[in-house]
Amino acid sequence: MTNGGGAKLDWDRLKVFQAVAETGSINAAAGALAMSYNKVSKDLESLEHALGHQLFDRSNRGLELTAVGEDILRSARSMADTVQAIVDRAGKHSPDQLVICAREGIATYWLARRLPELLQLQPEVRVFLKVLPTTPNLAEGDGDISIQFEKPLMANVIARQLGWLHYIPYAAPEYIVRYGEPKGMADLQSHQCLRLSGAEYQPECWEQAATAWGAILPNTMGTDAGTVLMEACASGAGVAALPSYVSEFDDRLTPLTSIKPLATLRFWLAYTERVRNMEASAPVLHWIRSCFDPGRYACFREIYVPPRRKTVAPLTLVPQAEPAERDRNPFQNGHARSPGEEI
Repeated sequence: MTNGGGAKLDWDRLKVFQAVAETGSINAAAGALAMSYNKVSKDLESLEHALGHQLFDRSNRGLELTAVGEDILRSARSMADTVQAIVDRAGKHSPDQLVICAREGIATYWLARRLPELLQLQPEVRVFLKVLPTTPNLAEGDGDISIQFEKPLMANVIARQLGWLHYIPYAAPEYIVRYGEPKGMADLQSHQCLRLSGAEYQPECWEQAATAWGAILPNTMGTDAGTVLMEACASGAGVAALPSYVSEFDDRLTPLTSIKPLATLRFWLAYTERVRNMEASAPVLHWIRSCFDPGRYACFREIYVPPRRKTVAPLTLVPQAEPAERDRNPFQNGHARSPGEEI
């Protein structure tokens, strides 16, 4: 797309401009778009350069649209409405299927396990659980409903806070028997620590915890997948920071409740105006809210409630037996193999 002077316009930068205009600040737009502050600022400057006009007046009061900026915003909204209309028409081909976007852990360990509740409530419902590593853009058709860690600020996306996630250290019972239970952060220096990378959401909540962990703790294993982290921890590989809702469904892991939460994050339910007006969406939205009801599940309350530690039978580590004679000296058909004999 080019303007009258022949300069190329980037639709993605127009979307960034619209987000800044509607949220009122670069920082808020960055959160809504799941982008960095520097990226949003650079895209905005590039758009102004391409248009040859200043779109915002910058002052101590913040950003205010210029006359040209207001005109461009009307056009950008018109284009966004056209895109949404296309998405809506495409959705009419499968009106009963709702796409629910969520991060890997919530989709796998929480929503999937509670699907029978939804199907009992609404047997005819059709849903698609879409696992994404980043925040979806519902306004552009990434999905219909989202459970996300960034509060949506776009005008055509509805947001309701669902609850809070409290990240605490966990370890397998056999790991605790072998290495002992750490009682504080300092104790973890002598333990095997497992880490999840890519926790870019709500960096203000993670920064202090990440700094504390990174400064004193060993990095035994890292991964960018929550399911890998959890399975490694459950196998006895080390200590991992996991959301406290893990205790609701997995007896393989013991919460180290003597250590306070490393981070507490808010999360939201988001959906578009189109979804709100769909008859098929009502039972799905009700089901999602019930899945994270803090009255039903204390782990989602704002105030941290330590999970109860389940009673586990004492474990005795059995020394590995010496290999049998036949294992040390393999036999075939009852006689020793001669050198060069095929196995």
